[in-house]
Amino acid sequence: MNRRQFLITSTAASFVRRAEAAQTWSLVHESQHYVVALSGATLVVTCGDASSIPPDAPMISVGAGRRPVTWRVSTAHQPDARTLRIALNADEHPLIASITFAVDEATGLLSRTTVLRHRGIGADVDVTATVAGCYRIAEPIARVLYLAGEWAHETQPRRGQGDQPLLLESRTGKTGFAYQPYVALRTDAATYLCEVFWSGNWSLRVMPDADGVTLLGGFNDWRFRHRLGPTGSLELPTMLFGRCDGDLNVATHRLHDWRRARRPDPDRSIPVQFNSWYQYFGEPTAEAMLALVPVAKRLGCEAFVVDAGWYRTDEGDTASEWEMRTGDWHTSRKRFPNGLREVSEACRTYDLSFGLWFEPEVIGPLSAVRREHPEWLHHIDGRAPAANQRAVLNLGVPAARQHAFERVTRILSTVGVEWMKWDFNADLGAGGWAPGLPYVLTDQDPLVAHYDGLYRMQDAVRRWFPDLLLEMCASGGGRMDGAILSHAHVNWISDQPGPLRKLAIHFGSQLAHPAVVCNDWLIEWPPGGIAGYDEGEAAGVDERGDLEFRLRVAMLGSFGISARADNWPKADFAVAVEHVALYRDTLRPIIHAGDQYLLTPAPPVDGGDWAAIWYAAKDGRRGVLFAFRLEGADAARNFPLPGLLPRVRYRVRRGGGETAEATGEALAGGLTVMLSDRYRSELCVVEAL
Repeated sequence: MNRRQFLITSTAASFVRRAEAAQTWSLVHESQHYVVALSGATLVVTCGDASSIPPDAPMISVGAGRRPVTWRVSTAHQPDARTLRIALNADEHPLIASITFAVDEATGLLSRTTVLRHRGIGADVDVTATVAGCYRIAEPIARVLYLAGEWAHETQPRRGQGDQPLLLESRTGKTGFAYQPYVALRTDAATYLCEVFWSGNWSLRVMPDADGVTLLGGFNDWRFRHRLGPTGSLELPTMLFGRCDGDLNVATHRLHDWRRARRPDPDRSIPVQFNSWYQYFGEPTAEAMLALVPVAKRLGCEAFVVDAGWYRTDEGDTASEWEMRTGDWHTSRKRFPNGLREVSEACRTYDLSFGLWFEPEVIGPLSAVRREHPEWLHHIDGRAPAANQRAVLNLGVPAARQHAFERVTRILSTVGVEWMKWDFNADLGAGGWAPGLPYVLTDQDPLVAHYDGLYRMQDAVRRWFPDLLLEMCASGGGRMDGAILSHAHVNWISDQPGPLRKLAIHFGSQLAHPAVVCNDWLIEWPPGGIAGYDEGEAAGVDERGDLEFRLRVAMLGSFGISARADNWPKADFAVAVEHVALYRDTLRPIIHAGDQYLLTPAPPVDGGDWAAIWYAAKDGRRGVLFAFRLEGADAARNFPLPGLLPRVRYRVRRGGGETAEATGEALAGGLTVMLSDRYRSELCVVEAL
């Protein structure tokens, strides 16, 4: 059969002279005006006038021998001023592109979805490179902000100049630790945002020129190959883009509003949880868990989650470590002689939801799947996984996905699980098909197939268990993106136990993601209480910060505790109880649904001056300020509190119990926080009288 390779550029950056542009469309919002222009191989969006497209920008191409595809409009339909649907036909190849642009009425942000299809007649086409969105910013960019990091140091804000090119990407087979698929660009008066919604290998490129900047994003071209036959299709990642008049905080409010509205069960609150991981490191037992359940209740928690290590393989119990046993999902009778139902029923006795950890995609060396179904495993770089190493179950194989679904849901049902923690401690690279599978599978890019299967399985689990809360994790924040979080409720943001480093991670994570999806726990109390856990620079013991400081860092998003609270002194336990109650009963709706303001730059992981975050309720009648004195030389700092009603009087209640009154106008001018010691914190609740 005649196989051909093309660079698909229905979305790539190719510009021709304005007079040659085939067609333009306008999408209007009260705060923004987007123009879509098709010019040969390019479908480009710009803000304002389409004449701002530069006249002679070069074609973007990747790799030798790849030929661009040019397109003609087949149909275009605008059902209203904020929606545009375009169908494109390729000039020389049997390809169709269906594209939908939608301007969100509430936020003014523009989303784009693209589906490539084979026309049904003609040779198969090997798609080897795509770009899911091309956006043109036709005004000078002063600064670029993006998020970079590594394991236990995720989402550190980084700043660059608007005249410097930037490439953000992942090649780990998941969103990755190195970068987030997010960028913000500042002009003198406005902020642009761009986010890629995809959980596999992605790229986001910032390309400056004399007149502005072009943004390109979508699948990473690295080792990408997806064959389209007569019935084939390929959905590209959704791209979100927008221009917001104002600073980064204003743009972040719009992004958070857009994201929150598209979460599963968007009005559902995330319970305060108690998790077993940092106490037992993969070795939970019934005796230990049953002893902790009443402790969690006394703390005021609402859910109790048993983390890794509760399971055995098809062959039975073993002394091997937790990561060697994943894949078969049977309750270990050695660790839980009476089954997990005993623990879940104890939780219900105390009015706690019961949660359980899984790693559905990763198969340990002792799993029966390794022996019985090697074709279900990813063959990364064309090689079968080593017998003594963990492997990745290919969720693009329907039988493999069905196996994982049945094993997981059997436990969820029989045990009575109400919180599922879904972990992924592996890298996929470009993925890879096992030999002997049918072409209907292997014609797909392995990561496209895997993540389509992952999203389907997430949705199926939630559909079967509509009251289940689904938490995602990947060694912390290694697979955290808008796509995976459109199928789950919350994400564990980092394995970092230290409070200062976690504070920095919150600042970055909550630029790209709303606070409600950013899950954190109080972990390291007392300091040194988790000695032996990945000792070293990345996750070593941090002596700085008292208990209140650490609790308040963990309360910045969704919140829980994973510490030996059963060994705490009574005074420490009382402090935790007070904070849990305040968060659960007063602060949670403000943090989860309000507008977030970063009042200081993100602190460096080794200290910094002061750090402060303010959350204001949408109606302007309540707010909460978290202020942290780090290495700041000054004991007092004034923080403006925007988002309140100027003429309304408010009661300001500080963490120590002191109260005062002020108008919203006065608080917008600033609230002074005084902390006599370094590495202490203040929590101020502001409520309308």
